[in-house]
Amino acid sequence: MARPTTPLILLAALFLLVGGAEAQKMVWVGGGNGNRWISPWGYGLQNWKAPKVLPGDLLVFQWVNEWHSVHKVDVADYSACTFLNAKQLARGRNYGYYMYRVPGQDYGKTIYFSSNVGDDCSNGVKVSFNVG
Repeated sequence: MARPTTPLILLAALFLLVGGAEAQKMVWVGGGNGNRWISPWGYGLQNWKAPKVLPGDLLVFQWVNEWHSVHKVDVADYSACTFLNAKQLARGRNYGYYMYRVPGQDYGKTIYFSSNVGDDCSNGVKVSFNVG
């Protein structure tokens, strides 16, 4: 299948326009499109260093030719790779994307995301961001 890069970029631009002045920046997680991507949304994220983001920033998760999902999890679920308190944001499929706008109530917190497909989480398909 073709990569959904062009529709993703158009959709992200529309999302930023609709979001108006709240939008600070876009943080890309996934794919392999030059240096815009801070990390692959896939295996090997064990050494991930949580970057700082701000309320209003848009986190864009994208994956192609790999089966992943996106869940927002708490620190306990993130550490143990359980999904007891997880909120599913994007269900598992072999390609896709999900855009998450960082809400103001997360200021001063660390937010956590992971995939629950197979052994993804235990293999390092999880990321965190420091908000503020």
